[in-house]
Amino acid sequence: MDFTVAPVSGKKDLEAFLHLPYSIYAGDPHYVYPLLAQLKEFFDRRKNPFYKHAETGLWLARRDGETIGRIGACVDRYHNAHWNEKTGFFGFYECVDDRDVSRALLDTARGWLRKRGMTVMRGPLNFTTNHDNPGLLIDGEAGSPVIGMAYNPAYYRDHLEGYDGLSKCKDLWAWQVQAAEIKVSDRMAKATKSVLKGETDLKVRPINKKDFRNEVELIRGIYNACWSKNWGFIPMDPEEFYFSAKEMKTMVNENLLLIAEWQDEPIGFCMTIPDFNLALKRVRGKLFPFGVFKFLLDRKKITYARTLLLGVLPEHRRKGVDLMMVLRTYKAAVKGGITAGECGWILEDNARMNNILEKFGAKIYRTYRIYDLPLP
Repeated sequence: MDFTVAPVSGKKDLEAFLHLPYSIYAGDPHYVYPLLAQLKEFFDRRKNPFYKHAETGLWLARRDGETIGRIGACVDRYHNAHWNEKTGFFGFYECVDDRDVSRALLDTARGWLRKRGMTVMRGPLNFTTNHDNPGLLIDGEAGSPVIGMAYNPAYYRDHLEGYDGLSKCKDLWAWQVQAAEIKVSDRMAKATKSVLKGETDLKVRPINKKDFRNEVELIRGIYNACWSKNWGFIPMDPEEFYFSAKEMKTMVNENLLLIAEWQDEPIGFCMTIPDFNLALKRVRGKLFPFGVFKFLLDRKKITYARTLLLGVLPEHRRKGVDLMMVLRTYKAAVKGGITAGECGWILEDNARMNNILEKFGAKIYRTYRIYDLPLP
């Protein structure tokens, strides 16, 4: 073997870990480099409360001093307690097109998880389903990834599916919709007007950013209650949820983060954000000193958005609450200059949500896959 795989140790190794995409995606017109400062904060165990309930490891593959691959692994106690499992995750996978290097990286993550008593290795996830870029992009329309969604070379699928024992666990779908093509029935339009006029017990309101922390805690309660039985769900405590939410505060348009209330009690929420990847593309991972000007200029031109969360408490489902939030979001987005958007990720077997999106005229345009590997 003419390469090595070793744990990330110290700042220099972490820098190499974070900068590997610059060589893997060199010349790729679609890739959007994540903000390095944001990633460093994510990996900072002193700042990120995720590490209070998770154990993680990071590794680098090198050949002749050059970084040629990386991988991470994670054991999340919240996940395993919630599902009564012993499942570990792998992610942050990047690799040159070399099957030997790929196999060595996956072997390393597998061995690390096995030593910690895990019986399944699942991924790619960075580190869990609560974090950005879940799954492997295996099919769909060419182009840059939408903010928070995965992007990878096509050969990664051969790497993972060629690894002995690793097989499909679940597919995630991304639906695309053009604002001009959204279908709104007369019945839905009439119901929406009634809600907007306050003629029903249902109200749909924008988030109050002046009371951001309390609003975030309210949303966290709905989130944990709505998704608790969904595949891949991992409960989030107040500290971790706020850590994730505060990063989005500057991105959120109040009219695109909606809270549904029934008789003044919160029962659901819907979160849509502009696709800031369109403004981050020219920045190449660095806002300062000059990237911030490019970002501020390009963000004014954003006409695409992503709806990433929509949930209604179980006892209030099938009352049209989700439809009201979708329609309210649609109206606010169009008013704000959004002409198209993505709804994702959606589980392939989430029949209700997939049916709603299909009725609105949306189409599946990208598929992401998560794999499992038994660890005997």
